[in-house]
Amino acid sequence: MKMLLKLSIAILAILPTASAFAADIVTLPPPPVVSLRPSNYDWTGAYAGIWLGTACINGTLTDNGTGLNYLNAGCGYKGGGLVGYNIQFDRFVWGAEADLGTTTNIVTNNDITANYSMKLDALGTIRARAGWAMDDTLLYLTGGAAYARGDINGVAPAVGPSNLVGDEWGFQVGGGIEHAITDKFRVRVEYAYTHMFDSTYTNCTASCNITIHWGDEHEAKIAAIWAF
Repeated sequence: MKMLLKLSIAILAILPTASAFAADIVTLPPPPVVSLRPSNYDWTGAYAGIWLGTACINGTLTDNGTGLNYLNAGCGYKGGGLVGYNIQFDRFVWGAEADLGTTTNIVTNNDITANYSMKLDALGTIRARAGWAMDDTLLYLTGGAAYARGDINGVAPAVGPSNLVGDEWGFQVGGGIEHAITDKFRVRVEYAYTHMFDSTYTNCTASCNITIHWGDEHEAKIAAIWAF
């Protein structure tokens, strides 16, 4: 009985101290919420980027002085810059894009009567784009007008200027996939088909009046893009 009484007195003596200790405990705030990227990426807005690619053409060249036709075919490298703007409605993304670039030699013809090379000093397109967004990945189609400033070297250096320059006009269609690595940085892989209409390069009267029949051009491109 005495033991039970002593235990009760000890418990009663401890209770005020425990209550005071509990009152002194500071309640810690919850840990900060880590700022995460939104699960639904927004494709709306302006962007700019750089691109590189390869292109292969399979056209022909006609010497209007002799009536002879020559193969105007080959592959080369392209590169340049691009700008554009997207608007997104639900998962549908549409917009407009323009690009400008230049090339290495695309055609090198070693024919004894037409030993020449062809490159594009400038090439550009203005295209519409339409795509389907899967969060931070976009599948798209594109198409529009195309321009090229053709530069041909070595057509007939013995009888006239060895360099001819002319303007080409046509269209480009294609499609690709674009992926957002971060909110501001995206990468792209694209295929494009370009066709230019026949164009005559005329700088003199003998053996340097030629017509370019562009044929078909197939391109593969990669691009790095910064969104604003």
